[in-house]
Amino acid sequence: MPEDSSELDPVEEIRGRTRIEDSRASGLDLSGRNLPSLRIEGSVLENVSFADATMGSCRLRDVRLVKCDLSNVSLRGFEAVRVEFIGCRLTGLKAAECRWQDVLVEECEARYAQFTDGEMKSCEFKNSRMEDADLRGANVEGVTFSGSLRKADMTGAQMAGADLRAADIEGLALRAEDLRGVIVNAGQAMDLVRFLGVVIR
Repeated sequence: MPEDSSELDPVEEIRGRTRIEDSRASGLDLSGRNLPSLRIEGSVLENVSFADATMGSCRLRDVRLVKCDLSNVSLRGFEAVRVEFIGCRLTGLKAAECRWQDVLVEECEARYAQFTDGEMKSCEFKNSRMEDADLRGANVEGVTFSGSLRKADMTGAQMAGADLRAADIEGLALRAEDLRGVIVNAGQAMDLVRFLGVVIR
């Protein structure tokens, strides 16, 4: 991102913009807004609130979000390429059928987030809380998870190569066939045998 990136316009002007490039934003409140579409490229957003907003579509490319609030945001389409969410609130985020590539979610609060039928390539959820998250039918092949996946639902997810070794998977919901190719540690393997109908005595 360029060093001389411009500051974003005031909130009233941003509301009507559909494309933001090479910009910086800090401390803006867009909570509860109805944004038909949003395209952001090569930009940094810090302490920006989109809480409870509704977006027809959202496309992020080469964007860094720091301590932003996307809790309960509802998106019909969410495409992200080379994006970092650092210390953000994603609680209740509704991002079904999202398309993410090279995305980092670090130290984020993502309880009850919905990524149903999404596709995530080369992504990492690092030290993030994803309790009760909905990943049903999502393609998370090769994705690395650390932090909490307690009671998350990964039923029907494609998980080959997904690395759960550093995640808390207590109460994780899935099916035996969903486990094909997943990477777990020895302790987790003992916990997951219940899905295989194996009795250990």
